[in-house]
Amino acid sequence: MLKPGGILIIDHRNYDYIIKHGALPNCSSKLYYQGDRIHKIKTSVLTVDTQATMVTLDYEIDITGIPFGKDQSMREKPDGRIIPVSNFRLSYYPHRLANFSAMLAEEFGEGVEHQILSDFQKDPPVDYIPSYYVHVLKKQ
Repeated sequence: MLKPGGILIIDHRNYDYIIKHGALPNCSSKLYYQGDRIHKIKTSVLTVDTQATMVTLDYEIDITGIPFGKDQSMREKPDGRIIPVSNFRLSYYPHRLANFSAMLAEEFGEGVEHQILSDFQKDPPVDYIPSYYVHVLKKQ
């Protein structure tokens, strides 16, 4: 429940782009993940009866300077350096922007101002492809 004057902020990936292209938008890895530890992100889209039902992101993280563990391997970076990496996987239900916005409108109803930002930008350039949509809901 959102109290009068309350604000709810929700972000989600640009699944519309991921479903259409089978990959993350180019700027994705630096929006939330600062630094150079992410070596690679592989994207998979599971479809069932022509509908996208899951997006899986397989991460390879540079763990240079961290003690070796069982779940790591070695990879060559573009500059030729060999680095230790660790792998992990995140899976999501791919909420499309229009469907997610409709779901929020249905849940919160009238009296809620709903603003959608693209990577925290209110008015991005026309050709800008966001990595994330940020929904800002404010109850009147």
